[in-house]
This record gives sequence, structure tokens and C-alpha cells, in this order.
Amino acid sequence: MRKSLAIAAAFLMLLAACTDDDTVPTTIQTGTGSGLSAVAASFDPDSIQFVASLQRFDECAAVLSHFQDQAMARVGPYGLDGGGGFFPQPFIDDQVFAAAEDGGAPARGDSATQAPVIPDSGEFREGVDFSGSNVQVAGVDEPDIIKTDGSRILAFVNQTLSYVDASNGSARLLGTLYLPGWDHKFFMDGDTAIVFARGDGFAVPLPEVRDARIAPYGGPKTLVFEIDLSDPENLVVVRTMHIDGNFLSARSIEGTARIIVSAFPSDLPFVYPSSEAAEDIALRANKQAIADSTIDTWLPNYTLVTGTDGDTISAGLLVDCGQVHAPVEFAGFDTLAVLAVDMTDGLGAPDGTAVIAQGETVYASTESLYVATNVWVPSDVWGSDVVRRIEEDYSTAIHKFDISDGSTEYRASGTVTGHMLNQFAMDEYEGNLRIATTEGPPWGFSDTSESFVTVLQERDGGLEQIGRVGDMGRGERIFSVRFIGDTAYVVTFRQVDPFYVVDLSDPEAPKVAGELKIAGYSGYLYPVAEDRVLGIGQDADNDGFTTGAKATMFDVSDPSDPRELGTWTMDGGYSDVEWDHLAFLYWPPEELAVLPVQSWQEQFFGAVVLKTDDGIREFGRITHSASGGVTPSDCRELTADELTSLDAEFPFGEGLIVQVCGEGESGGAGALECESLPYDEVMALAADDGIDLTSVMSEGDRLEVCYPEFDSQDPAILRSLVIGDQIWTLSWRSLQSNSVDDLTVGQLIPLG
Repeated sequence: MRKSLAIAAAFLMLLAACTDDDTVPTTIQTGTGSGLSAVAASFDPDSIQFVASLQRFDECAAVLSHFQDQAMARVGPYGLDGGGGFFPQPFIDDQVFAAAEDGGAPARGDSATQAPVIPDSGEFREGVDFSGSNVQVAGVDEPDIIKTDGSRILAFVNQTLSYVDASNGSARLLGTLYLPGWDHKFFMDGDTAIVFARGDGFAVPLPEVRDARIAPYGGPKTLVFEIDLSDPENLVVVRTMHIDGNFLSARSIEGTARIIVSAFPSDLPFVYPSSEAAEDIALRANKQAIADSTIDTWLPNYTLVTGTDGDTISAGLLVDCGQVHAPVEFAGFDTLAVLAVDMTDGLGAPDGTAVIAQGETVYASTESLYVATNVWVPSDVWGSDVVRRIEEDYSTAIHKFDISDGSTEYRASGTVTGHMLNQFAMDEYEGNLRIATTEGPPWGFSDTSESFVTVLQERDGGLEQIGRVGDMGRGERIFSVRFIGDTAYVVTFRQVDPFYVVDLSDPEAPKVAGELKIAGYSGYLYPVAEDRVLGIGQDADNDGFTTGAKATMFDVSDPSDPRELGTWTMDGGYSDVEWDHLAFLYWPPEELAVLPVQSWQEQFFGAVVLKTDDGIREFGRITHSASGGVTPSDCRELTADELTSLDAEFPFGEGLIVQVCGEGESGGAGALECESLPYDEVMALAADDGIDLTSVMSEGDRLEVCYPEFDSQDPAILRSLVIGDQIWTLSWRSLQSNSVDDLTVGQLIPLG
């Protein structure tokens, strides 16, 4: 009944909102979080200089000394903050403190079957015979949940790797393999797959203290699996590497994979005082824990085992101390490590380099890898004038690594004004790094902020600014960026969508060549042709309130006068493409764009196929239809006209049913789940909101709101790819093929 009250109240609130001219707009949220965190005993805001440069250590003793010195200056009675992985131990009583002081320490088409047509040639060509992952940089692969080489499809859903043979007329599921962890992504190279997953921490050895009420927490782990694909019916885990820290990203170039992880030291036996009076004792205990720490406490470790939990092959520090770097300006206690793995040889002892800093955004060209890190700001100054001063001069540090010869070597660092949106905000071109940023920190809007494109060049161990153009999107922030050759396309948004064309042909004097203002925004940009760019995002009204999914085709043939060639929209919809570029597919031979879309308003959960041969138009839709359907109810469904008569538009859309049931009527609606509310309670709620429902309900009636059960709703489509003349789409439930020509359903392969 409590759920029914909530549904009815929401229904009545929508009616009331539609009769009120002072409706409060919704807030648009996008982008990434700040990544700033830390606690300090004291803080001098003048010490923040936003200067990026790295110092390299010669030995482990120097690295340990760095960590201990920085920690001693910042530790408190509740331990350290400053990374994503540490949680203080639960309450410990005074006896434990005393012991510690002594040294204790993430379709159209019918049901007809049409077999896929696969090319006869034994050599399949990406972009001609099949599609690859929608990566940012050609030649730089990114891990994903689905891969194909034209003859087979590997997909990862529900913690299970599925191997589908697509080498002849009828695709077949040959084998599956369950792997622990979550948020799996992988690379495929010949008969080897390298799978990345996030995992739980292992148990941590606890300090030998009396009567301690301690819950062990080993911090997050990155799991890397080497899979042998040579026998599809018997997929085998050859080796598994357990790494301390969070998996951030990975890139693969010509068979060499780079893995980026971020680890916070979670093995320190800090205590947590049970009262304010015990804080001094806790502080002394925590300082002693730092003094007694070893290098293994601070730097991430790894363990390489056979299979998933077999014999240990090797273990130790993830990165050699001689390859550890620290910013001159303190940037946190996290270790950001970049590891190299030769997929031909498989997993072995890790080879890489590391930076002691918080890092979030990773970009790689074929020659270089860049990682953006954030300035360290203690959390105890939030809400003060100090933070406002930081916001006025916020900058982001960029660190460059050379990956051109198979190894990973640190090269240079630099800073840029403001914050970046995501990996597409960086691009390397002719030896220079171009970066798009918005002034200020990565949270909120500012009425005075502007966006920039900055060009950096490596000089004497630094990334120095050689050119910059700004004055884009005053009072707005960047929602998407795409660099193409010597041009950048930048979208900012707050109420309207300014689409900027930036001329970077002279890196020392970049300039805004043209601008177009339209409603809504594009969260992802894709070049479909030399003079056309497709934007995927949200439509919006004149006040900047989003109204649903939108695709826009931009004509950029004249950089000084970009134009809108056409748009496609779906009310109330959204696409994962806005924040996950790997969910997007563009197939140039047929000029087809495929994007997953969900809309509760239209009750659509699937993929929309767009044609870009003449502007942009909807070609059709693909769904993985759920079994069952909606059977009629014996109650009377309220129509849109009836709700309009109440000065309201129908707020639920096609898939949700609002109905009035009289005495003796059973209600319900087939495969839908229904919640009901009695007449008296409905009328009481309506009266409170000044809504008259006497024209639609009578004494003794009840109101029912029916909505799809989870299992009866079409599953969301996650990815799509093309093999031959078939579009294959992946949901958490199945893999399905549809004809490229007319979207006729071909095969549907259930997945575990």
C-alpha cells in the first residue's frame, strides 16, 4: 500500500504540476565527478600552485620516505583520506588504543528466420566485412563487452563470456565461461582474450591488539584473466592476475595492452576513536602505524596465479620503485600505474611505471599515453572561502608517457586551465597535445565561465602551452568534444547548444572559425563524412529543460558557417551513447547509425537505426522482444483525452496504464504489475492538490496504475556490430541478428 500511495501521489503531483504555471524545471546532470578528496590536519590554500612536474625516485627507501612524510603531515584521529579505496576501521574501544600505543598496530521485423550471409573469404576485413569497436583513435583498441573478427563473436554479459561461431550461414553458441568479479571488459587477439574486471578486496592481516572490533577491508581489486580461446567448447583460464586498486582503463596497440589502475593504500591499521575524548590517543596510534609501515603498505601489489585460484606464479610490488614518480605539488596518496602486457606471450610479471597522484581520465594515441590528475584539496575546507578561491583558479595536470616501442616511459607533465569532460577532450596531432577544458572545477555551472582549446608541446620534460583559444560558451560548460585532423568540434550547453568549429591548422594561433546555436545538446560527436558530423544527445526547450533523445546532423563543409541538416528525436528517451561511446555503431557501407535508446514515455527499450544518406532519418527499430504480452483488463483505462480535460497531459506514456476499477472488477493487465488505491484515499490526495476527479471516478471505485514487470519488459540493448549483411545486437538476455537491408529478424541466441 505504501508503494501504491507513492504512485498515486506522483500521478496527482503530475496533474497538479501541469495546471501550475510556476512549474520548477528539472536539473540537467552530466559529465564526471570531481575526484577530489582528502583530510588534513592543517591546510594552507596559498600552497596550491597547480604546477605539474614529476620527480623520479631511485629506490624503495626514497618512495617510502615520501609516503611517510606526507602522511605524517596529514594524518588525523580518523586516519587518512585522499583516495577511493580506504574505509576506516569500525569503532575500537579504549583498551585497543592502549595496546596501539604500545606498538600494536560497475525490431523491427517479424518472427521469420533469415540466416545471416557471411563473406566466403577466409580473411575478413574490419570496416568492410565486419565492424570493430567504436574507438576514439584508429589503431588503438579499447576493451569492451563484445568483439568480433568476422568469423566469431565474443560477448560478456552476466559475468559470463560467450563464444559464438559466425563463420557460416548459421551462427551457433559453442561455449561459455563464468568469471568472478563485475564490470568485465576484454581484448581479443587471435586465440587469446585478456579480460579485465573489478573485484572485492582480500582479507587483510589485522594488528594483534586486544578486544579489537575490526572488520578487515583490503580495498578494491583489479582482476585480469588470460583466456585460451583455441577450443571454444572448453574455454580455459590460463592465468589470473590480482592487482591492488581500481581498474580505470586499458588500451591495446599491435598486440601490446596497457592497463591503467589506481590504488589507494588500504592496509594501514588505522583506528577509529569511539569518542571525542579518545581522539588524541587515536592520533598517536595512527602516527605509529605510519612510522611502522613498509613499502608494501603504500605501493600496490600483485599476485599472478594459474587458472583462477591456482598456484602462485609470482607476486610482489606492481611497479618497480625506480619507475615511481611523484608530483612536486602533493596530489594524494593514490598510485596511478600503467602496465604493459604482451598478449602474444600472455600474463607475466608486470612491467610499467607509476605516478603518486589521483587520476581519472586516460587518452592514448599510437605513440603516447596521457593521464589527467587532479589537485589535492583537503575535505575539511569544503564550504569555505578557500574552495571558492580554488574554483577561481582550477587547473588539471597532464602526464605524458611514451608507448611507441612497447615499453612505457614517463616523458613530461603540464597543466591546463579548468577541467576536462572525458577522454575525447584530449587529442595528439603532429606531436602536439590539444585539450578542451571548461574554466573552473568539474562541478556546477558558473555565469562567468568559458571554455578553451589549448595546444601543448613537449619541451625539456614539460608540456608547455604554445597556443590557446577561449571565449566559448560563456556561462556554460563543455558537453562533448571531437578532434578531427586540424579541426575541433566543441559543444557547450546550459540553455542552448552552441556548436563551435575550432581551426587548429596553426597550433600557435588557434581560432574559433564558426558557431551554430540550436536547442538541446550533443553528448557525443561522430564524423560520418569529411563534411558531416553526427551528434547524439538530448533535445531541450527554450529554457534548457531536456525533453528526450536527439540526434543531429551537422554540415561543416563551411567551417565559418556550420549548419543543421536534420534531426531525429524521441520524447522522454535517452541513449547510453551520451556517456559510453562504445555503445555507438556507424556502418559506412550502408550509411547506418545504430544507437541504443530507452524511453519510459514511449515504452521503448531497444536500438534505433538511423540512415545518414540524406541528412538524418529513422530507418527502423530493433528490440529483443520479451515473452508474453499485455492482455486486456476488465477495468476502464483512462484516456489521454480524459486527462487533458483535467488540464493535464497524459504523463505515463504508452506502456503504463492508468485505470479505474469498479466493484466486482478484478483489475490487472496481463503481463503488467498493478498497484491500486481506494476511492477515499485517491479523493483525499486529489483534494489536497486542488484536483477534481469526480468526472472519472465514482464512490466505490479504485485507481490502478499498471507497469511492466522486469521480466516482461524488453531488455535494453547494450551493443551492436555488423558482420556481412547482418546487424548483431547484444542485450543482457540475448544476441540477435537483423538484416541490414530491412531489419528482418534473423537469429536470436539466448545467453546465460
